[in-house]
Parts: sequence; structure tokens; C-alpha cells
Amino acid sequence: MKKDHGFSLLESLVGLTIIAMILLTLLQIGRNSAAQVKRAEDATIAANLAKTIFSSAGVEYPLKPGTENGELNSDWSWKLIITERHKPYTAQLISKTDLQLLDLKTLVFNANTIYEFKTVRSSRKQAFK
Repeated sequence: MKKDHGFSLLESLVGLTIIAMILLTLLQIGRNSAAQVKRAEDATIAANLAKTIFSSAGVEYPLKPGTENGELNSDWSWKLIITERHKPYTAQLISKTDLQLLDLKTLVFNANTIYEFKTVRSSRKQAFK
């Protein structure tokens, strides 16, 4: 009787196929992770830019209905849209004070992606006259 000392060609091919499938799966997971990190990085930059724009509204840009545009660099641009809030639940507040509620919306553009951020601000009515 002859003893086998090693693997047959078929066993070796099956083993290499399994190893190749595992490596391809790991490679795909790595690619997806890198893409998700890039998207998260871009979303963080967009959120920080929007926060800066909202902070600048009323200081660098007048806090009145209208639009403002800007550019951070060649990759990022933005648009600030300020509209007067006309909601039934704000009527009592507006009638008792000289405050006006404004909706601020910032659109941040990067390549083919648009990020949208919203907030509400109050302003005195005299500021519009």
C-alpha cells in the first residue's frame, strides 16, 4: 500500500479558489470602507461650512429675505436662502412682539453632491425697513 504525502491537484485548486474568494471579498469590503470614509469626510466639511454660514448670517450677510452665494475654494460652493416664515403658530408671537421669524436654508455643493441644511432665526421687524 502506498501512502500519500501531500495534496492532490484537485485539492490544491479548491484551496486556492477558496483563498481567492476570501481575498476578493476583503478587497471589496476595503473599497466600500474607503468610499464611506470619503463620503463622511465630505459631509463633515459641508456641515462645518453650513454652520459657519449660519453664524455669519446677520453679521457678514444681512438677515433679511433673499439669497447669498459664495465659494470656499474650487471644490466647494454654497447658497444661503433666507425666507420669511409664514406659519399659523407664529402669528401670536409676531403680533405680541416686533420679532420676525426667518427660515435659513444653506445648500452646499461639492462635485455632484448637494448637502442641504436648515435653521430658524428671529430678527426685529425694523431691520427690514
